[in-house]
Amino acid sequence: MKRLSYAGESFLTADAVADEVVRLVAALGGGHGPEALEIPAVTPGGGTVLVQLVVGPASQLVSVPEQETLDEPETTDVVSRLRERVTVLRSARAVPVPRAWTSDALGWDDLDQG
Repeated sequence: MKRLSYAGESFLTADAVADEVVRLVAALGGGHGPEALEIPAVTPGGGTVLVQLVVGPASQLVSVPEQETLDEPETTDVVSRLRERVTVLRSARAVPVPRAWTSDALGWDDLDQG
């Protein structure tokens, strides 16, 4: 399992969930806004709770592997949804207009009447 630390708190979750949350935050850096997440976490007693968090392009998230004897929660659906969202975010990145397409770079001016 991995411990995710975010906004002064930390919690244990499955390796695959932690990995996908990190990938999601990295994908948000492409000009996207914040995302609300609900992911499974493991309590100290071995139970499962849902953690809600809002992450954005500037989120400072840390994922650290931990030796833990507790069973990981079932995360197949969560991991699948996170992977799909990462794929969508990465394919929807804004395409910047190259500087070569500006009127200054082309050497013409619409207002030049001369």
